[in-house]
Order: sequence, then C-alpha cells, then structure tokens
Amino acid sequence: MPDRTHSIWEMNLEKNDFWTLIDASRLAADHDPEAQVDTLEGLLAELEADQIVEFDRLMVEHVNRAYHWDLWAAAYIIGGGCSDDGFMDFTGWLIGKGEQVYEAALRDADSLADVVGEADDECQVEGMLYAPGKAWEEKTGRSGDDFPRHMFAFQDGPHGESWDEDAVDARLPRLAAMFSE
Repeated sequence: MPDRTHSIWEMNLEKNDFWTLIDASRLAADHDPEAQVDTLEGLLAELEADQIVEFDRLMVEHVNRAYHWDLWAAAYIIGGGCSDDGFMDFTGWLIGKGEQVYEAALRDADSLADVVGEADDECQVEGMLYAPGKAWEEKTGRSGDDFPRHMFAFQDGPHGESWDEDAVDARLPRLAAMFSE
C-alpha cells in the first residue's frame, strides 16, 4: 500500500482522501478494473465504519455529478448502446480512473478517447459502486441491509442537453471515430 494513504486512517474522510483511495486501489491493482474493486474493498475495510459511510456518500456525489447526457453519450458510443444499469456501471469505471480523468470527462466527454483502451472493454465496472457497502459489512459484521444508503439523484433525468441515437456520433467525434464499425 502506498505511504500516502496512511494518514487517511486517522482523520475524517474528505474529497482528497476519496481520490487518494481510488488512486491507491487502481495502482495496487495495476490498472485492472476488477482487481481494483477488490483492492478498494480491502482499503476501505481498514477505515472506521463511519469513514466507509462517508466514502460511499462521496461516491454517490460523484455518480450524481456524472449523470450527464454527454457522459451517457460516451458510454453509449463505447458500449454500442447503454441502458440505465449500464450507465451506472460506466460511472463506476469512470470514477475508478481517478480524479483527473473524471474531471476532464465532466468538462469534455470526448476526452475519454485519450484514456479508453482495449483492457477497458465496455468501460463498465459495476463492483466499484458496491465496494463501500461490502467493506462496511466486513468491518461491522452487519448485514448490507443495515448500510446507510445515499440517494442517487436520477429522478429528474440526466443534466445537459439530450441527444438522439442518430446524432450521438457527431456529439463526440473522437470517441465515435474510435468505436465506429
């Protein structure tokens, strides 16, 4: 485990700590998304239970920020289509890539053309969103039903301007060029 994460265990979890844990899990897993989920669960299990809950709150906050039509267009292009559940899994992948990739994608979803690789498959990592709950269960010995849930803000639909399937490629031309058949 990288030295820079040791100080996290003794403080309240904050935004920078969130990204430090994400980065530490990705690097320790050698950029393998599925291994990153397992690594993140292990790192989170070292935190106090209330810190794990705070990590989950921050995770949900980042998922909510990413609930944008442009990012859904990126997920659609990369995956050759994208359901509601697929988009949630895409946000797990995006968060797992770290703060720089995440923030760049919020500013310009087409920037994902610079980071998507063959190893990313469809860029969906469902387990990332469940890692806090699993770590909390391990830490507390309690059922996942008791885990304090944070609400995804999806009732009003994605932010930004919607798109039509026939015009989505024009919206993100770099990604479209990479994934056109």
